[in-house]
Amino acid sequence: MMQGNKLRILEREVIAFIREHTIENVVVSFSGGKDSLVVLDLAVRAGIDRAVFADTTIEFKETVEYVKFIGSFFGIKIDIVKAPKDFFEIARKIGFPSRRRRWCCDVFKFGPLAKYAAENDVHAFVTGLRKDESYQRTKYTRIDKNPIVPVTQLNPILEWSEKEVWGYIKKYELPVNPLYKYLDRIGCWCCPFKTRDEFEKIKHHFPQLYAKLRSELLAYAEILGIKDKRKFVDEFGWTRWASPVNRSYGGFSTLCSEGRPMRHLVFLENKMREAVTKLLPILTDKFEVHDGGNIICVPTDIPYTKLNILVEKAVNCVGCGACTATCKNNALCVENGYLEVRTDKCTHCLACLNTNLLKGACVFRNYSTRRISLTRM
Repeated sequence: MMQGNKLRILEREVIAFIREHTIENVVVSFSGGKDSLVVLDLAVRAGIDRAVFADTTIEFKETVEYVKFIGSFFGIKIDIVKAPKDFFEIARKIGFPSRRRRWCCDVFKFGPLAKYAAENDVHAFVTGLRKDESYQRTKYTRIDKNPIVPVTQLNPILEWSEKEVWGYIKKYELPVNPLYKYLDRIGCWCCPFKTRDEFEKIKHHFPQLYAKLRSELLAYAEILGIKDKRKFVDEFGWTRWASPVNRSYGGFSTLCSEGRPMRHLVFLENKMREAVTKLLPILTDKFEVHDGGNIICVPTDIPYTKLNILVEKAVNCVGCGACTATCKNNALCVENGYLEVRTDKCTHCLACLNTNLLKGACVFRNYSTRRISLTRM
């Protein structure tokens, strides 16, 4: 009886909390897990009728099907958002994420959610985050901010215990993700933060997925020149791996030899110049293209640090879309594999070149083992 009374008090408080902070457009960020399920039910009871699911492209297919079912179960709209490219396609270019190279959430969760928030005028996301899930989550507060997703984050069940979550599910007979038959935690099936036991369960219950991961990791180990592939792949050395950055140079920058207050950016390949010209309006519209297109002249009053970040973002871009999340005006987009700026929306705030907002201001620039730069002369 005491447990029932406590749960009743908890749920009433959460509903009141959600209603208090639902002044404008609020959406539930639904993951397909048990905590998200509880928050979604409480949010619906509080009057919210919309949710969004970020499909990381490495979700279990059962989870994607479950998300669609839950939308029908609650009679609400659950939008599904994705990054522009598939996880393995990006991982082959950047290198696999690990516990020391945590780039994947920026690309496959926060980026798509930020874009969704900008396009749908979302003012807050309601999440199922709980403190006792991990040490990292103990740092969260009930009303929080994610530096990549520029809207308020409401975490109403942050202090709930796992027992209270399951108690709520049992009380209201909510349909849980069928994957809980095999797994204790639901999420990306090849997350580097999974334990050895969790990977063993995936190997047993989802052998095709495990074989896919192993094949990709063996190819990655070959690229890295790893000698002990068994230790790297089968003993999960990849989950703790971090490689040094190898720079290559795609050209050089130099001051104008004619004495004009201009800096010349000289590229070895046309495609690099094309990529840079698509982003230069972020810094200036006063640039010139010369000598068959491989030389760009820019004013010398542009801070070189910002210019260098922009150039490296452009020439290294793999079209992951993560940096588009840094623009509150939705001015950045990925078109035909190129990162572009919509000049009619850009306010030149330079958030997209802020290395504190998104590490390196670019996932590839910060995490890849291979980076193209310009030599400064």
